[in-house]
Amino acid sequence: MTVVCFLFLSTLETRAQNLPVGPGLDVSVSTNTPIPGQEVTITVRSYSIDINSSTITWTVEGKTVQKGTGLTTYKVIAPSLGKKITVNITVVTASGQTITGSVSVSSGAIDLIIENNGYVPPFYKGKLPVTYQNTVTLIAMPHIADAKGVEYDPKTLTYQWKKNSRVIEDQSGYGKQSITLVGEIVPRPYTITVTATAKDATSQAVGFTTVDFGSPWLTFYKDDPLYGPLYNTAIGQSTYIGSQRETGVLAVPFGFNIKDQDLSNLALTWLINNYEYPSLATNRSVTLRAPDGQAGSSNIELRVQNNKDILQSAEKTFSATFSATASSSNSL
Repeated sequence: MTVVCFLFLSTLETRAQNLPVGPGLDVSVSTNTPIPGQEVTITVRSYSIDINSSTITWTVEGKTVQKGTGLTTYKVIAPSLGKKITVNITVVTASGQTITGSVSVSSGAIDLIIENNGYVPPFYKGKLPVTYQNTVTLIAMPHIADAKGVEYDPKTLTYQWKKNSRVIEDQSGYGKQSITLVGEIVPRPYTITVTATAKDATSQAVGFTTVDFGSPWLTFYKDDPLYGPLYNTAIGQSTYIGSQRETGVLAVPFGFNIKDQDLSNLALTWLINNYEYPSLATNRSVTLRAPDGQAGSSNIELRVQNNKDILQSAEKTFSATFSATASSSNSL
């Protein structure tokens, strides 16, 4: 399942190399990891000369783009993958001293895909958010190119993964394009950062995303005796039992840690008008039958608790309405 599953797509960054030359001149960029087309601000500073009264000349790829007194910043657009822009700065002080510096700006990106082991029904096309105590897998899809514009094979890159600011040593390294994190008993949000670097260390990209947690949930679907579960027909706040006097209902525990249809870790409590039916404790699907010759409604409630992963629980209710008929059906 890919996302992000939902894609959690994080579009991100590559290194801009700062190469100051000359005593007392410092050249920096607003981001070390711009994406293609991103505006980057370059700033020049000095702690040994009065740079604000100096004449500063900015040259991009040999062409003068800005010149004047105290012009300490210049903005460039990060180039496409595999390209590099070199910006040269010449500072001439009021006393005639000349100091030069330069910076190279390149670009790149990383898409991050987030997958988790929470349950979804067959053919589910949506993205499942991370729920409490899910095991989370993050996959990096880097876009880093060489000087010819050819993207590097992701398997040939070296990855450094961080959870918040701490390096995940055992899952970082050459070719380690993905990591897996086991859900914690205290589900605090955390930030994952990944840095992908080419073998020659000339190209680099950084990606990040926040992993947050929520509760699993229940959804009811009609369970047709002929066609089976109708996953395109979710039951909202109520459902009507028509002339056939009965209807099947399937409960789907979204986000719970179960494998396929194995409910052994889940405790299910079905209640009809606040009366518990212990005989249904292992059933995800029930059949509701309307009483003979009566009209009205019943309140249906399901409570689900994961006995293994204790933070996973959910409950949901709906009402089943029916009209009077001469049918001989029995009530549940």
